[in-house]
Amino acid sequence: MEENGIGQVGFYVAHRLGLLGVSLLLVLFVLELVRRGHLKERYALLWLFVSGMGLLIGIFPGIIVKLSLWFGFQYLTVVYVFSITFLLGIVLTFSVVISRLSERNRDLAQEVALLDERLRQLEKPDEGQ
Repeated sequence: MEENGIGQVGFYVAHRLGLLGVSLLLVLFVLELVRRGHLKERYALLWLFVSGMGLLIGIFPGIIVKLSLWFGFQYLTVVYVFSITFLLGIVLTFSVVISRLSERNRDLAQEVALLDERLRQLEKPDEGQ
């Protein structure tokens, strides 16, 4: 294998095939989760994008090589940076979703309590008769 400009050796074929295999399995797994209704489409798009990037890099490993040359990083550093960025994006997205659901849950609990109180008032016998 050839060394690149910063003294690194390129991707091995086994790494490419492993990345392609894992990405393809992820695509199939996400599609099955959507089909069964366990994963919403808006989140499935994110995972399909990630697996698509894995397929793209597996087919064209020069992308990572060019990025590592461009930034002056090693291959693993580029992969780690993109992985950490992705995970931070997922955590932020889920934090927003959890915040919305928490607010909605509080509103619904208050509404149920008000309806319960109103129902008790309607079922209470008239004290004047």
